[in-house]
Amino acid sequence: MAKKQKSLELSEAILIENFGIEQLEATAIPLLSEWIAVDMSNKKLNDAENYMLNMAHKKLIKNMSFWNEEELKMNFISMIIALAEFQDPIKSYYDREMSAMVEGIFLSCKADMLLSKGIRELIKAPYFFLHEYKREKKYSGDPIGQMLGGMLIAQAQNNNGKPIYGCYVQGRFWFFSILEGKQYIISKAFDASEKEEALQIVFILRKLKQIILERLMD
Repeated sequence: MAKKQKSLELSEAILIENFGIEQLEATAIPLLSEWIAVDMSNKKLNDAENYMLNMAHKKLIKNMSFWNEEELKMNFISMIIALAEFQDPIKSYYDREMSAMVEGIFLSCKADMLLSKGIRELIKAPYFFLHEYKREKKYSGDPIGQMLGGMLIAQAQNNNGKPIYGCYVQGRFWFFSILEGKQYIISKAFDASEKEEALQIVFILRKLKQIILERLMD
């Protein structure tokens, strides 16, 4: 039996050291500002969607301090993803192993959720990684490194010069990111325990759908 190749550790510092990637200031990559700057004045959910968000939000407020990763995913994150309404030709994949040789170094990760062009189980071109459902307290690992690892793998697989979009979730807090070439940027925290920010997260993800269809998908 062939020995499984060992991946480089997916920590932010190690990825910076090995690939020369650089984190920029919050406004340095206009694509991120454009993505998350959703005008909420004319954004509304219908009655059924609003009911779903209210129920998920109430559960988050009551349980966010002690939910584990799976409970957070099933009770809240999954509701937000459902409200984002990703659908064909964009495919959603969950808990998938991804790997690639990046500049001669083997990287692998398990993507908690990703958006991609695909045919059934075949992932063709990853566009977005949502990674690391972490509790706010007593968590281990490096959620930024895990997210960046997936984005570097996607960048190598796609090999088209287009940016890769990402997000990591830590308890109630959502952080959005873009990797463009060797540079990446991470947004401020969006606090999903605040109803207006939870609604904003939904529409940021809906805007991502538009970006994928118009700019990223061949």
